[in-house]
Amino acid sequence: MNQNHLNTSLKDKVLQSLGLPEEGFEGKIRLLSPSENSIRLDILLFMAEGKIVNINDLTATEEQIDVQSALQRLRELDLIHWDQNSGDVNVAYPFSGVPTPHRVTLAGMLPAYSMCAIDALGIPSMFTDAVIESECAFCGEKITIDVKNNMPVANPDTVVVGLGTTDAADTNACCDSSCESNEPTSISTSCCPAIQFYCSEEHWQKANEKNSTTAKDKLTLAEAFEVGAAVFGGTLSGSKGK
Repeated sequence: MNQNHLNTSLKDKVLQSLGLPEEGFEGKIRLLSPSENSIRLDILLFMAEGKIVNINDLTATEEQIDVQSALQRLRELDLIHWDQNSGDVNVAYPFSGVPTPHRVTLAGMLPAYSMCAIDALGIPSMFTDAVIESECAFCGEKITIDVKNNMPVANPDTVVVGLGTTDAADTNACCDSSCESNEPTSISTSCCPAIQFYCSEEHWQKANEKNSTTAKDKLTLAEAFEVGAAVFGGTLSGSKGK
């Protein structure tokens, strides 16, 4: 199997698990107007620096754009979500605006959080070298992944990534306070909590035996990194000078 076929096969497997269209996030991004995508990019670039983004601040700095309409469109496409009370953005794939088990520190930046393990592994392909800090979803052991020149090195070196889905109604996922009840279920609640790092295949297997829905499939670290790059590598499309 050649490398391109491998990437496509793995990407399709994850997209199917996430309930995303064949084109993934890039397919959704192509549906955006330039103004809508500009708002999305602003949010991503701020969150990459570990900053809190508030939609009211965006309104103040983007007066030439109908920010409220753009934000509504981004929410409808499940690209951006925010807390309805505070206005703080808490979902902007691949970033989370609230703490998760997955902390990503890009070179020269403050730590940021990702929505899930695949998202964490996709962030370096969008920007630059990074250090990912997480934990085993089964035992809680600390996991560190150093990404340099698009090569991930994990400690421990037995790390794998588990893929699954979860009952959104039973999670405390990041967009519980931002997703309207009449909107389609966001993958931030249905999938992200079940896409986790495991310190070893053995611990993923134990998690699978305990709940085969939330730990349904497994990827090696190399496979998961390829998928993360394939899913998120093109999501800064339209970013000037990036």
